Amino acid sequence: MNLREKTEEIKRIAYKTGFHKIGIAPVKKPAHSEYLLSWLAAGKHGAMHWMENYPEKRLDISQLYPQARSVIVVAHNYYTPYEHARSPEKGKISRYAWGRDYHKILKKKLKLFLQKIKEIDSSIEGRIFVDTAPVQEKLWAAEAGIGWQGKNANIITREMGSWIFLGLLVINRKLIYDEPVKDYCGRCNACIEACPTNALEPYRLDASRCISYLTIEYRDQPVPDDLAEKMQNWVFGCDICQDVCPWNRFARETDEPKYHPVDMILVQPDLARLSSLSEDEFKDLFRGTPVKRAKYSDFIRNVKTALLQISGSRKKE
Repeated sequence: MNLREKTEEIKRIAYKTGFHKIGIAPVKKPAHSEYLLSWLAAGKHGAMHWMENYPEKRLDISQLYPQARSVIVVAHNYYTPYEHARSPEKGKISRYAWGRDYHKILKKKLKLFLQKIKEIDSSIEGRIFVDTAPVQEKLWAAEAGIGWQGKNANIITREMGSWIFLGLLVINRKLIYDEPVKDYCGRCNACIEACPTNALEPYRLDASRCISYLTIEYRDQPVPDDLAEKMQNWVFGCDICQDVCPWNRFARETDEPKYHPVDMILVQPDLARLSSLSEDEFKDLFRGTPVKRAKYSDFIRNVKTALLQISGSRKKE
């Protein structure tokens, strides 16, 4: 089996394993990787101080895996065809968190993927990364031709929009590499215009103003008033910049049942009910979902922030 045949066989294995897109990049410094340093220096990461750790590893994946020769990037579609409620009594939870935790799903598939690859070449070794190590996954996805990093900072594909999870398998062998794809955002600024907290400018995200950051990563203190009034009932994450993206008209329903809502309350949660959850009820309701990433106290803070804004709006009326 020559190099091209091996590469094509690896891609076939990826699709058989259940991934929806695959791309391969050589181990080198990804384009725009050093933007991270100026982004951190400007404090755009807010209170996510862990992002300041291991900058040399974030810029050079071979420091995480010295034998690295190829970065295989896979995309897994998580789109499910349900809509957030528009009622002011309902909260909003990001679509990616309606189902089971994607970290576990992707890691399991990537382990099987590596196992199947080793069956065609036993000399191949590799490391798996799913959003849990100092790796710039989006930059690698762009390098591998999965899609382009759009103005909303998400990876966008022409085939299925941006409702995708990314996983990396870094291996110790060279392969035939894919090319980055063209940026198809064009003149569109829908995501920037729709962001209620002005967290976006073209290709740049101020995480400290992002609703996803405020509801998940901003911990143990009240949401600043000037941002709280703009959160539009989001209690975990935010999908606004993806909901308005024209490329997401190509979204198609995932074939992964574990990404479907574990309970429809996650799709259209009643704020009053959420506010009355005990800590045990919170753990039971969101067990096995990404919502558990938010501590109980911070999740209740998010819910009460939404209820307070509703109350304030009614008083103004």
